[in-house]
Order: sequence, then C-alpha cells, then structure tokens
Amino acid sequence: MNSHPDALRLFFALWPSQEDAARMMVWARYAHQLCGGRIMRQETLHLTLAFLGETPADKAQALVAAAPSWTARVGTLVLDRFGKFEGPRIVWAGPGGQDGQRVGWLDALHQSVWSQLCALGWEQTPSTFRPHVSLLRRAGPCNIAELRQPPFAWTPAECVLVASRPAEHGSCYNVLARMPLSA
Repeated sequence: MNSHPDALRLFFALWPSQEDAARMMVWARYAHQLCGGRIMRQETLHLTLAFLGETPADKAQALVAAAPSWTARVGTLVLDRFGKFEGPRIVWAGPGGQDGQRVGWLDALHQSVWSQLCALGWEQTPSTFRPHVSLLRRAGPCNIAELRQPPFAWTPAECVLVASRPAEHGSCYNVLARMPLSA
C-alpha cells in the first residue's frame, strides 16, 4: 500500500523481445513442473537493474524526463542456470554459470544507472547486484540442482523505467521511459 496516493513503485529493467520472452517461458514452464508456484506472465519477464521502490510523483517525473538522455550499453546475455531466493520463494534464470562469474557489461550498466540516479539524489542500496529473470513466485520446495535447460543467449530489446502496480494475478507494469541502447 502506498503511503502517498500519487506515489509510484519504480524500477529500471532490461526487457527481452517477445521472441526471447517466449524462450524464457519454456524455462518458466519447466521450473513450474518441479517447483509449482505462480508462473510469471510472458509480458512481465525482465531483468531488474535498479529497484527504486515507492517514489513520489514529482521525483518519478524527474526520472521520466532524465532517463531518455541516458544510454544503456548492452551486450548479449546468456541465461545458463536456475536459482531460488528462499525467503520470497522466487525461482529465477540467470547468467554466469557459477555465482563467482560476472557479466562485465551488465555490471557496468547497473553501476551506470545507479551513478545517474545518485546524481539525481537517490541513494544506492548496499546490496549485491544479482542479475536474474524471475520465472516463478511463491514456489514450493524443490531441488534447484535438478533443473537443467540448454543455455540461451539474448540481447535486451529495451532498457526501461517501469511503474509497478500490484494486482490480484500479479503486478501490472507500465513503461514510463526508455533509455536508448548502444552496443
């Protein structure tokens, strides 16, 4: 519930093309067979770069105005593993094979977005950036090590600022601004 009626829940994300989102859904349906839970809708699949949370409307408008002047330098991302956040019971697909491996361009983009946000008065949370695409919510107990799918590469179709609104069957997303992409 919003503490202020016109506040928006915001995040920046990399969005797949419809074709790549369909390929991600193969992973989601496969994970659902083993773990149960609520499968994400294809049109909501994304990789969060920066979660901003509840944001007053005036601050959101400043981001909507600023984000199109920022550049998102993207590359190819290989989803090659499953993982699970136990507390929120989220099953996800992610890059990097093993936890120690990082994707340089993705880490640089994450830091670039936060640098721009900090220049506008935001404070970056001290948590570690764990790039992932959420596939299931409220997943049941399952052995993630049993989940295996062939890796696939995707290049983000968009980098966007999104407003999220909770709904009965999963959040509704509204794209507020787009950052230009460069390779």
